[in-house]
Amino acid sequence: MTLESPVQDSLAARLTQRLGPRGVLLQAAERAPYEASARHAGGRARGVLRPADAQELAWTLKELVTAGAHVVTQGAATGLVGGATPTTDGSQWVLSTQRLRDVLSIDPVNRSATVAAGFRLSELNRAAAEHGLSLPIDLGADPTLGGMVATNTGGARLIRFGGARENLLGVEAVLAHPAGQRVGSSRALRKNNTGLDWAQLLCGTFGAFGVVTRATVRLHSIQQQSATALVAVDSVEAAIEMVCDLEQAMGEFVSAFEGLSRGALQAVARHQGGVLPFADVPAYAVLMEVSSAVPPGCGLDLEAMLMAWLEQHLAQGRIVDAVIDKPAQLWRIRHAISEAVQSLGRMVAFDLSVARSAFAPFRARALSLIDELLPAASVCDFGHLGDGGVHLNMVVPQDTPADAIGRLRDAIYDAVVREFGGSFSAEHGVGPYNQAYYHRCSEPAMQAMAGVLQRQLDTARVLGNVWLGEAGI
Repeated sequence: MTLESPVQDSLAARLTQRLGPRGVLLQAAERAPYEASARHAGGRARGVLRPADAQELAWTLKELVTAGAHVVTQGAATGLVGGATPTTDGSQWVLSTQRLRDVLSIDPVNRSATVAAGFRLSELNRAAAEHGLSLPIDLGADPTLGGMVATNTGGARLIRFGGARENLLGVEAVLAHPAGQRVGSSRALRKNNTGLDWAQLLCGTFGAFGVVTRATVRLHSIQQQSATALVAVDSVEAAIEMVCDLEQAMGEFVSAFEGLSRGALQAVARHQGGVLPFADVPAYAVLMEVSSAVPPGCGLDLEAMLMAWLEQHLAQGRIVDAVIDKPAQLWRIRHAISEAVQSLGRMVAFDLSVARSAFAPFRARALSLIDELLPAASVCDFGHLGDGGVHLNMVVPQDTPADAIGRLRDAIYDAVVREFGGSFSAEHGVGPYNQAYYHRCSEPAMQAMAGVLQRQLDTARVLGNVWLGEAGI
């Protein structure tokens, strides 16, 4: 079926009549923002559809499925693996959830919120803050709630508060089969042991099983006090020992523990044109945060507790140096890493995770593989060390052959999955840019079951650009 076929023209006319001029974008200039990708090359959409509520979205998806049209769902388009980006052939419609904004309801007694898929995390937190609550998932981007559910986002404070899945109470969605079928609920139940759960089925399946229209999430008390330190150590092994010591000393107050390599710190210093808070750039550094909902002046002084803990470790020679500063100043260093590394040249990025106990040996193994297979690379890795997340980013010469990068990817992914029992995609999910590694690295039985579910929920294979079943089927 060509893009100019009468069937497609008739479909565009019906969509425009129902959704209106704000709901259907067909011109190139209108489509352009929805065709871009956060990191990779963009695509080309047949058109962009922007239904205003779940009922319109259900009608729209039914029309698309009936016409045999292919669709990719998109929220804020902040993903990094192309899962919400249309293909380059112009055959897909972008189904945007940005106008799904009919509900943002805070239940302060239940400490929960029901939010339409088009609201962004920052908007939810502004509304929740009026009740002293928040959804404390800390991300470099500002995604929509629908996208957060679809990709099971994590972030820097997962060690304390968990990611999207751990904070999800309910989901409403629309299916491609039966076409336009609305499923799920917004019941804000923490206990509901009655069988399959749409929230858990749809969370982290990247839009392949259905389109999320609403999410009900648990909220947490806003942290009333916190203390943040940037600590220099002489090795990753020392940093791992430190997280265990900190948790032993300060327990549930530990809310973040981020690892920063020398290469990452140097990249930030060069990019920002500033000076790091250390006399010399250390071999490795840790950004640690402790926080509490207990207000200051109630007998709990986290800054004094953290200061005493750091002084003890300095006296014992277990850390090289430490700086306690305004949290915003120290977090600015951490959040600047990705942009700083990209500014250095051609970036090759890995989003990995291992058990925390395997963090140091895996990193050593990865560095040895890089030295062997791509010795010209400059490694600027960082990670959510507290939960085992490894952002193994590096800068390579512009003329590095694609097959050389491919060989390194194969070796790194094989090592993290097969040698260390880790994940080839810790946070970014699965999309066209790592689909092949999903088939290479994921358990065959799991892929088979995912294929059964995807074929049941999307029999015509029109939804999204990710196939979770076995390769080649």
